[in-house]
Amino acid sequence: MNDPEAQHPGGRSGRQRTGPDYSRLKRILALIFTAAAAGCWVLVAVDLVVGRPAGGDVFIAALNTVAAAAFWWMAVTSRQR
Repeated sequence: MNDPEAQHPGGRSGRQRTGPDYSRLKRILALIFTAAAAGCWVLVAVDLVVGRPAGGDVFIAALNTVAAAAFWWMAVTSRQR
């Protein structure tokens, strides 16, 4: 019964990941998704100027914006602990 994988399937310890490396990863992902969201919103503006339907681009831009906001929130809250 001392086998850690027998207690937790997949070898997971159940502990929350913390530390400077994990916080840095969150910040990097936040920056990537922020840049992607900004690029998508620019594409939406270009679609509107050109006269193309922008429905799909708005959807992707909104998803990138939500992901960026979530990563920024996680990065900020992990720093305060």
